[in-house]
Amino acid sequence: DMEAGREFYWNIPLEGLVLYPLSVVATAFMIYVMVKTVKRWHVGQPEARGAPWGQRIWSFLVAVVMDGLLHRRFMRYADGIGNGFGLARMAPRELTAGFAHWLIFLGCLSFLVATTLGSLSHYTVHFMKGNFYLVFSAVIDVFGILVIIGIALALIRRYGARPKRLDNKPEDLIALLLIFVVVISGFIVEGLRIAATSLQTNPDWASWSVGGYALALAFQGASDAALAVGHSVWWWLHMASAVGAIVYVSLFHSKLFHIIWDPVNIFFRDLGPKGKLQTIDFEAAEDFGVSTIEQFTWKQLLDLDACTRCGRCQDACPANASGKALNPKQLIQDLKTHYYEMHPLPFVGGKAPETRRDMISEVVTEEVIWDCTTCRACVDACPVYVEHVDKIIGMRRNLTMERSQLPESAQDALKCLSTRWHPFRGTTQGRTDWADGLDVTVLADDSDVELLYWVGCTAALEERNMKVARAFAKVTQAAGVKFGILGDEEMCCGDPARRMGDEYLYQTLAQQNVEILNGYGVKKIVTACPHCFNTLKFEYPDFEGKFEVIHHAEFINTLIKDGRINPIQLDLSRFTYHDSCYLGRYNNIYGAPRDVLQAVGRGDRVELPRAFNNSFCCGGGAGHMWMEEEPETRISSHRVAEVVEADVSLLATACPYCLVMFEDAVKAKGVEETLRTRDLAELVADAITLPAKSEA
Repeated sequence: DMEAGREFYWNIPLEGLVLYPLSVVATAFMIYVMVKTVKRWHVGQPEARGAPWGQRIWSFLVAVVMDGLLHRRFMRYADGIGNGFGLARMAPRELTAGFAHWLIFLGCLSFLVATTLGSLSHYTVHFMKGNFYLVFSAVIDVFGILVIIGIALALIRRYGARPKRLDNKPEDLIALLLIFVVVISGFIVEGLRIAATSLQTNPDWASWSVGGYALALAFQGASDAALAVGHSVWWWLHMASAVGAIVYVSLFHSKLFHIIWDPVNIFFRDLGPKGKLQTIDFEAAEDFGVSTIEQFTWKQLLDLDACTRCGRCQDACPANASGKALNPKQLIQDLKTHYYEMHPLPFVGGKAPETRRDMISEVVTEEVIWDCTTCRACVDACPVYVEHVDKIIGMRRNLTMERSQLPESAQDALKCLSTRWHPFRGTTQGRTDWADGLDVTVLADDSDVELLYWVGCTAALEERNMKVARAFAKVTQAAGVKFGILGDEEMCCGDPARRMGDEYLYQTLAQQNVEILNGYGVKKIVTACPHCFNTLKFEYPDFEGKFEVIHHAEFINTLIKDGRINPIQLDLSRFTYHDSCYLGRYNNIYGAPRDVLQAVGRGDRVELPRAFNNSFCCGGGAGHMWMEEEPETRISSHRVAEVVEADVSLLATACPYCLVMFEDAVKAKGVEETLRTRDLAELVADAITLPAKSEA
């Protein structure tokens, strides 16, 4: 009995004489270019991105499934509500973009699998037969049709309703057309073969190859000779387009090369704490920060090759959205252009210019470098894990420590930090003034406490946030927790200095704080500031400062769940919560603040349009709380406008930076009568003190 199947290389008797040498040459050429590219990365500085290999391999495999096969990060970012698990309510246009790429990706992956299995069947055990072959043919044809649909959607989006973030270049169209030509020529070849063979002998089998079958029906009136000639011509065109695509991608390092470099970039992505900056060894370093392309690390140069200009970082960036000069996509592309200029590609790159452009004034402007708040929205939005922020901080370090070219207000804040150990220039408050009348223990008087309350500069010295410190102390005392503070011994944790580029000042502060904390034997720290939390928890270990660090939202939530405090429910009407960047995106703390609000707030809690991992920055990070800005480009004003549009009467925060920035924005917009801003600790303090007031 005859069995379904097909003769490989039907009607192509000399395929091995030409096809294989061409394929070998094209593949060898691609490998050569890949090797040259990898060598080119090593003009950069060394960086350890290997061990632990087990964790790296496992996380890569998870990324292959989640970010590759399921396209999690492609489907995530849009104008929508995130849920803390990497998903978002997608705007239709963005969902179309992610879906189109997914169709193209899955289709091309299926062709690779089909070609591999076909070759194995042809040259080893012949298993492409019977029902397996029929089902296999149907599946591959369906994927081929999906690729064509994906290309059509991509073309409509890119050349029809094009979003602002997409800048079309010839290589974008060439990439789509190359894939289309390879796929459609493959269908034509299949249709001609089916029309000349199985359509005449076993039409039931032919119908399983759904794409080729449709074309075969159109070809069935032609003579056998015409079908054979047409099949031969189109087969060679199909092969030439496939081999030509490999050569084109390799020769011009085209956009399609991201198929190679993106998995490599994902494999070597940072697996440590999010946003943890590299510590400069000042005894060994000759240069401070980054001022030339060669001072970036090899991984940072790999980032430049991996970027595909999708623009998701641009859409996510609050600085860009508020009209500032920073555009993270353009930043990476400008650095990439400069990198290619100084270290040209093989064959098409030419020679490096004799006169080098200054990277941090001519390639990237100082304004762009200083606009960043380090909110990390760009990094979190990137489907291939390009790391923008560390490049900006590297250049900022050079501007601050080597060139002393920084905004005057930033310079004043750093000067205050270096002389008074806090950035609040002009304040007359002392470190313990906020605690007047609260009977708070200072470790210098009694170090036998359950935990240290790290107050932070803002809560200790800024008038509005002093109320938050008092509220937290009242809540903790009500729970019967014995805590202490450093008082006058507490200095700034150093986060503003480090993010403003003064690494030396940061290390000075960090080392002195660690010495004091270790001197008192501190093991457990709670703080209301996400910036202090992130620094103490993840960056102080570089200086032997290893502590259990808890954010006050998590700490208060635990007190409530353990029954150590029993707050009543306040009538909050319509209220919302703003996710701080350093609490949310940096540390994935989304549930605890909402649980606290749920415990103390009665009313309609709504989520802002941009929430969870998709939250919008307050604009205060990286020293911007102390830097002067133009009113029309203040990020906080844009965020408060979203809050006002949500029609809420209360905006809850869990970060002193956010509270300060939003208080100012609320006043600037003249909505202080209808919109209150409160920290979680203040709400909880109200909820546990109100019963006593009512009884009185």
